Amino acid sequence: MKLFLGIMVAILVGLLIGIITAFQAISTGWGVDVQQNNGWRIHKNLADPQLSVYAKAYLVNSGHLPLPQDQALYFFTYVDSDGQALEANCQYTLEGDDMDAFWWSVSLHNVDFKQFENSSRRYSFNMSNIIRKSDGRYDIAISAAVKQGNWLPLNQTAAQDNARFMMSLRLYGIDKKMIEDIEQLTLPILVNRGCI
Repeated sequence: MKLFLGIMVAILVGLLIGIITAFQAISTGWGVDVQQNNGWRIHKNLADPQLSVYAKAYLVNSGHLPLPQDQALYFFTYVDSDGQALEANCQYTLEGDDMDAFWWSVSLHNVDFKQFENSSRRYSFNMSNIIRKSDGRYDIAISAAVKQGNWLPLNQTAAQDNARFMMSLRLYGIDKKMIEDIEQLTLPILVNRGCI
């Protein structure tokens, strides 16, 4: 009887460990090659046919359907350029310049990669609708308070709740050299301008 109970406990513990590790792999993307550049992260191998089962499950769970990296790069960040978590009760400025790509866009999301709902229905800017300064560079204000020009709104409820958020940067029609040197690319800088 003791042997039977011991075997049952071992099976249950193994099952529990398997469930926990599978959940962790699916929710965090274990098996996905992540590179970083000034706070921006990129899952380097999401379109790889040899992707692990766990990484494929992560991909399905996240709702992403990425193009191969010779066609597009998808960056995302949960932190500002100082490495601090992005919080809706703060104001930020995204400072950048055109990238060596046929098309690019930058978007605001909640931490589950869904649209960050706001009454202005502004969710992103791209290379054709952004207002540039005289030198060709751009700034995007990110805050719950209304701003002139390029502004991505954080909703008031999220600001009051001090909710976290994330941003994504998508580059399409890219130069092959960009793929080979992702960590050296000059990506936009996300500066914290103060919190409530």
